[in-house]
Amino acid sequence: MSKFESQAFSISFSKAWLAPKHWGTWLVGGLIILLAFVPVTLRDRLAVAVANRIFNLKALKKRRAIADTNLKLCFPDMSATEREQLMRKNMQIFAQLILGAGEMSVRSKRYLQNRIVVDGEEHIKNILDNNENFIILLPHTYPVDFLGTYFCTRGHDMCTMFKKTGDPIVDWAMAKQRTRFGGVIFERNAGIKTLIKATRAGYGCIYLPDEDFGPEASLMTPLFETTKATLPVLGKMTKLSGAKVLPIYAGYDSELHKVKLYVHPAMEGFPSKDVEHDTLRMNQEVEKLISRSPEQYMWTLKLFRTVEGSDQPRY
Repeated sequence: MSKFESQAFSISFSKAWLAPKHWGTWLVGGLIILLAFVPVTLRDRLAVAVANRIFNLKALKKRRAIADTNLKLCFPDMSATEREQLMRKNMQIFAQLILGAGEMSVRSKRYLQNRIVVDGEEHIKNILDNNENFIILLPHTYPVDFLGTYFCTRGHDMCTMFKKTGDPIVDWAMAKQRTRFGGVIFERNAGIKTLIKATRAGYGCIYLPDEDFGPEASLMTPLFETTKATLPVLGKMTKLSGAKVLPIYAGYDSELHKVKLYVHPAMEGFPSKDVEHDTLRMNQEVEKLISRSPEQYMWTLKLFRTVEGSDQPRY
């Protein structure tokens, strides 16, 4: 499968990154690596304390406002108190995953495997036992990188798209982390066709469906109690790759102190010949996944930037 190496995202270490202006990045990175060896129960309690401390910071006001808007759109019957409680729990989970982010870079394969529990693992087993191509429908949550770790540490290479952060050191570290046990990541400019080719070649594909790329390339499709600009590409990817679509939701169980994967059965009769119907079905699966644990979802993303019938963005 080395034929994808030329298209894969790659960034080489640069001595220029050792300059004083980058020392802050290295200091934060070093702290995250050290935290990877702190007992999880202790680290999680620390994370909750940090999250509660920073929740009302002015610097996070804009992100909280975006999340509140998204929750109002999706759950109009949810009270302001309920929305705040959900967002506070969301912040706690975010902090727990951030403080544990170094684990995937430095901890052993066995350790990482023991950090993950799976609800519905038989649906994964069915696909792997039948040697079928598959695309994972994975909504944005904080532990999404653990999904790739789950498969790659068990010997199944994965592929997905990579969005650069703007900091080359962070990009370098994230690329190393995500491909540590195998697999390949592509920049977005590699295009959907590259993902399709890799899936046909036997890579499991991770597809995150929920970003808003604007009205030109999207269909306005129901999601919960609102509509969302949704890329209508999953059906095409599935058809051209001969893959099954496996919906999975990645959450963090703060009581077990483990990442929890919720695996739903592969989508039956997908795709159809109707692009709009397939896009609706995809969003309906996303709804089911998010409903497993709404506090896990990245509500701070600008999920509903496009407003139907208006040229003005929502946020």
